[in-house]
Amino acid sequence: MNLLIYAGPGPWRNEALATAAQFAGRVATLVTLVTGGGMSNAPLLDDALARLRLPPDVEVRRRVVEGTPQEAIMTVVDEMTYHLVIFGRFQRPLERLLPLRRSDALTRRLRSAVLRVHGPARPIRRILLASGGDQHTFATAGYTAQLAAPLGASITLLHVVSQQPIVFEALAPSISDEATFLESQTPEATTLQQVAAWLHARGIAVAIRVRFGLVLDEILTELDEGDYDILAVGTHHAAGPLDRVLLEDLTGDLLDRCPRTVLVARRMPRD
Repeated sequence: MNLLIYAGPGPWRNEALATAAQFAGRVATLVTLVTGGGMSNAPLLDDALARLRLPPDVEVRRRVVEGTPQEAIMTVVDEMTYHLVIFGRFQRPLERLLPLRRSDALTRRLRSAVLRVHGPARPIRRILLASGGDQHTFATAGYTAQLAAPLGASITLLHVVSQQPIVFEALAPSISDEATFLESQTPEATTLQQVAAWLHARGIAVAIRVRFGLVLDEILTELDEGDYDILAVGTHHAAGPLDRVLLEDLTGDLLDRCPRTVLVARRMPRD
């Protein structure tokens, strides 16, 4: 994998580097370290390299760019193909109302998968993968597996059956417990079973969880109750106008409210 790591100044810099150090040396063929703010921040790249402890066969590039961290990342990410961009959350809690400094806005602009680090650095042992129950779950699972496999981390697939009122919802059969849902022939249940089998075949310990309620609330509740280290999500693909109203801002809301590191997948990486 080609990794781009923002190693310049930021409120979650130490946590981002500590998180990346757990897996970068095991999965990367190339690591680009970037900082904004000009040459005065160049020594931070050497410091980051020392912290990452990369093996000698990993190619390392350093890039110093003028401007904000977001501008630096957007400048460098277009220079070559990166499979994963890693950075710490850029705003502090009291800065969430400043749109230009929101790291979820940067995540949406990037075409690569993103690991947005937030919260204390934790050993990556348990990953929660939030699935919409469609085939895009395989793309999210592909990226998640690339982190989980070398670390021996487990993955829990979570699907939330939304209890948000939807027009014509009464026409659909109601399923209200996890076992019944997983035994059903619904496309969502089938996809969860297929993805679980795909991960298991790659030697990853996997479990399936189904919750019922408001999607955002249930994801955050499971994340807390299960004490997971990372939340993995995919970009949401709206099938129609109603889907866009309900789903288009879910990833942004998760990035804004999630107290843990978030992996946002884009597309399946090449094996």
